Amino acid sequence: MKIDREQSVMMKLEHLVKAIRQYRGVVRKGPVSTVAAGLIPLQSADVLAAYGEDAAVIKVGKEILLMAADGIVQDLVDRNPYWAGYCAVLVNVNDIAAMGGQSLAMVNVLACSKEDVRSKIVEGMRDACDKFGVPMVGGHLHPDTKYSSIDVAILGKTDRTRLVLSSGASEGDPVVFAMDLDGQFTEGVPYSWDTTSKKSKEVVRKQLRTMNKIAPYLTAGKDISNPGALGTLGMLLESSRAGARVEISKIPRPKGVDMVQWLTAYQGCGFVVTCRPGRATLVIDEFARSDITAHECGVVTKGHKLEVELDGDHQVLFDFEKDTLGGAVPQKI
Repeated sequence: MKIDREQSVMMKLEHLVKAIRQYRGVVRKGPVSTVAAGLIPLQSADVLAAYGEDAAVIKVGKEILLMAADGIVQDLVDRNPYWAGYCAVLVNVNDIAAMGGQSLAMVNVLACSKEDVRSKIVEGMRDACDKFGVPMVGGHLHPDTKYSSIDVAILGKTDRTRLVLSSGASEGDPVVFAMDLDGQFTEGVPYSWDTTSKKSKEVVRKQLRTMNKIAPYLTAGKDISNPGALGTLGMLLESSRAGARVEISKIPRPKGVDMVQWLTAYQGCGFVVTCRPGRATLVIDEFARSDITAHECGVVTKGHKLEVELDGDHQVLFDFEKDTLGGAVPQKI
């Protein structure tokens, strides 16, 4: 049976869309909205933004504090406890950076009865704290569990003029993907694109400050996390109650890396942002100054669909009238 090029491209995009929709990092986000919905009635006049954002935004006098928490999936803790400890810090630092903020301090909850595993998790956390310059100031230990887990909460700060929300994208805003392509997949962890462990403290800290620098040009932003590049954009769009059209081939990607693996990878340093029309070049150039490759890949649209294009073929990746990635309950008070 002969398949022409047009059919081949269509099958390729259909496979890509299916792989992303079925990816564990995407599927496991759905229940977030039901948990958050049960807590939303608890409000405070000092909370400016909460659910649907990478960090809660809390007003304390003239200061804007950022608070977030993240946990590491069980299989990573079991497979590579050192890297689990390292990533427990990394993912939280990235959440604060994505909001245009500066990380101040962290606490952890560690559950592990095996001393050798516990020590590896702690070593990973300590190395990451040293790398990113954020102290671990306390926490809680469960030394007698039948499982091992690590969760970290973080406190950061920013100011009103440099606060980046997930929920601010509007029709006509350019969509920019930004990734550090100088990295490697962690051995045994095919969804972890490591760009930080082998770089100097100065380099990774400069990269983290980039979002703060470009914040005045942005309308929305998130760090590329567990759902991968397009899944993270989906979370941003769901929070913003908007749609988008994206040309997949324009998303930065290292040579020789499988497209599905790349688009579902957690990025050691990666962001997806929307910016004010006419500001995309400024945003891209500022990312470049920190050795982060950024491309304008699409545009925010009116509606509720994330549409993707590859070699002229179009597919709907997410339709937020039916799909959820857990970002449907942004709360701005």
